[in-house]
Amino acid sequence: MVGKMEIKPYVVYLSSSAHSNWREPVKAKYVKNGNVVFVGPCENHGLSDAMGAPGDVKPGHKLRITQMLNKSDILFGYIPDDRYRSFNIMLEIGIAHAKAKKILFVNEAKSLNNEVECVQPYIDKSFDSLSNGLNSLHQIITNASENGRANVEQSKSRQPSNHLEHKIFLSGSFSSTWVNCVKAHYQHDKSVTILTGSRIQDIAEADILFACRTDSEGRLFNLALAIGYANALGKQILFVNQGDHYSHAYDYVKPFADGYFTTLDEGLRYLDYAVGIEDRL
Repeated sequence: MVGKMEIKPYVVYLSSSAHSNWREPVKAKYVKNGNVVFVGPCENHGLSDAMGAPGDVKPGHKLRITQMLNKSDILFGYIPDDRYRSFNIMLEIGIAHAKAKKILFVNEAKSLNNEVECVQPYIDKSFDSLSNGLNSLHQIITNASENGRANVEQSKSRQPSNHLEHKIFLSGSFSSTWVNCVKAHYQHDKSVTILTGSRIQDIAEADILFACRTDSEGRLFNLALAIGYANALGKQILFVNQGDHYSHAYDYVKPFADGYFTTLDEGLRYLDYAVGIEDRL
């Protein structure tokens, strides 16, 4: 029997400082709306710093915001005051605009009015109070939810989804041990789909390439080929070189990866972080 196709949820990226808890009441308001998902950068300040705070060489910050913005339909940016620099909000708006995402922006820091003028051409709507911004967001979410319900009524073979799907393509050493380890790691995470196969064209369907070299022997041309192809497609790339086995040839590959790791566990830890699985970090 063929399972029902899912209607993708409406995904809202909440962009702001990690120093306030305004996001929680917003999420709570829609807890019964099964077709809206809220995402964003890591809100746990300690975990965010550990995985790679801005300016750190660790790749967590880039991996997380890139993956979540890729999945988002709309970015809601909020500057509550001028105590914090808010550079991350501008960075995330820049990425969202390039990816043609809808953008709502709230600035309650009146002292920054002149500085934030630069962002005005790249947003859809701006507001001077959080309540006004959230009212506009609510209308957008309501319209999206109504459209989702209409689609369900039109096609009984489809049902709304309340979670994201992150597709991870595996490439690298031909041993099945590491592949099985990755599959086992995500077997209970319904938001993660593992893709394998010999056709690099399948990478086009994936969000992230997870490439792994398990030992120092052999020439993994397939790994280099996959990384080159994924890089050209703008996919995120995590490269695990277990044991940090030195090879001048692989030095050509490393600069094209968004994250480089020397153990499979470390690679999986950052992959968890990128797709928003924080409860085991």
